[in-house]
Amino acid sequence: MEHHIDRVKFLMSEERKQWHNPQTILTEAGITKGMTIADLGSGPGFFTIPMAQMTGEKGLVYAVDSNQTMLNGLKENIARSEVNPRIIKIVNSDVCHTGIPEESVDLVLFANVLHEVEDREAFFREVKRISKLSAFIVDVDWKKVQTEHGPPFKERLSEDEANRVLSESGFTVVKQTDAGPYHYELIAKLSLKPHS
Repeated sequence: MEHHIDRVKFLMSEERKQWHNPQTILTEAGITKGMTIADLGSGPGFFTIPMAQMTGEKGLVYAVDSNQTMLNGLKENIARSEVNPRIIKIVNSDVCHTGIPEESVDLVLFANVLHEVEDREAFFREVKRISKLSAFIVDVDWKKVQTEHGPPFKERLSEDEANRVLSESGFTVVKQTDAGPYHYELIAKLSLKPHS
């Protein structure tokens, strides 16, 4: 249990913000007031809370995670923040079965998640189900380089691999950028198949 608490603290730490700035990453993603957003694999709220600040009182952020310790950390972090807790809807669930209403979300973010997803087909089926046709899909993940923090090198997806996964899953990457020294950010849209 102690390990989990330490991990929650690290995931929200100033040190992490130094090399993985949520404000910069979310600004790049194009979050605006009043958006409905899904944070898949939200953890203790490193992105959830800044997203709620950016989308404001008329917005809504679904924070989805299956780890109760992380969600407990999220509840504490929301209470400590200046965010109206009504803007954030906490969903204790697997990212492949969120229960979020169909076609209700303007932006889906999954940060440091895609390399861990076992059933990518089910995951992207759910992403499509909850997304509006105009939604932005934002993948932030670890660069495929050796680092002190983060997942083992062999588990990581390079930008090209993540690009391919998104493309094969029915999305078109419209923007690709660095998200700090250790991460990249891919912003995609639903690929609309031409009518035959």
